[in-house]
Formats: sequence, C-alpha cells, structure tokens
Amino acid sequence: MSKNICAYFENRYSLEERSAVKSVVIDLNANYQLFIRRLFPNAEIIIDRFHVVQLINRAFDQLRVKILKQQGDKHSRIYKALKINWRLFHKDT
Repeated sequence: MSKNICAYFENRYSLEERSAVKSVVIDLNANYQLFIRRLFPNAEIIIDRFHVVQLINRAFDQLRVKILKQQGDKHSRIYKALKINWRLFHKDT
C-alpha cells in the first residue's frame, strides 16, 4: 500500500512541490510517518484529534475499570459512581 501511495505522489508532484507542503494530518498508524517524511520532507506531521481523544478515552476507561475492580464494597458511593456514570468520564470525539 505505501508503495502505491508513494508512487501516486511522486508521479504527480515534483519534489519542489512536495517540499512546499507545511503540514500533513495522519492517524496513529506509524507506517504513515515513514513515507510522509520521505514524500514531504519539510512537512510537520500532525496526529488528528479524533485518534488522540480516542486513545485517551480508552486509557482513561481502563483506569476507571481497574479502580472499580479494586473497590471491595460494591455498594459504596465510589463504586456506584464509577460503574453507573461511566459516560461522564468520556470525551465526545
């Protein structure tokens, strides 16, 4: 796939044109970074907001569940807050 993407840009845009690109927005796939640096040598690579928020949500949810499992009393206020109100801990993406 990366060969096709590289060929697409290299065949349609000169190195001078590609060097003028200031920024490229990508998702968290590390493979993209490798060929973006090759195709657009002067571009700043920016990870898109959606994937950053999604990653934070997953990490935060794992922490919430870990704390939830550590609660001995399933009738405690903390347990109920973490269990029932889980949506309050998520950021809309």
